[in-house]
Amino acid sequence: MARLTLLALALTLVACGSVSGSNPPAATPTPTASPVGGQISDGDDGKTISLHVGDQVELVLHQQPGFTQWSGVQSSNPSVLMPVVDVRATAVRGVTLAMFKAVGPGRSDVTASAGVNCSPGTACPALARLWRVTIQVS
Repeated sequence: MARLTLLALALTLVACGSVSGSNPPAATPTPTASPVGGQISDGDDGKTISLHVGDQVELVLHQQPGFTQWSGVQSSNPSVLMPVVDVRATAVRGVTLAMFKAVGPGRSDVTASAGVNCSPGTACPALARLWRVTIQVS
């Protein structure tokens, strides 16, 4: 269901014309280490993070000015990076939390999206932001 929602969002954006956000890096980024219980956040957009099977990583994204709260957080390859329910996590307004566990070797992208925050009843541009981190599990 989440994939269909993200696909619908992507098709809507392509049909409407504009997408705003960071561009993927031109060169392959150098992987950075992330300890067990590590955290990825706003500043990690476009980075590649290295994990080992069994490691967990928490995602913490903050709502950006002029945009809606981040949504559609997902792993592109759940057989490598599986979403984990963290019943202890409570987010304040404007903060999106997610947790993932490295369950097998390979590569997975973690993505989230946010649209323009428009007042009800006003014309709203078809813009969106995409946040992405690549996780390499060994």
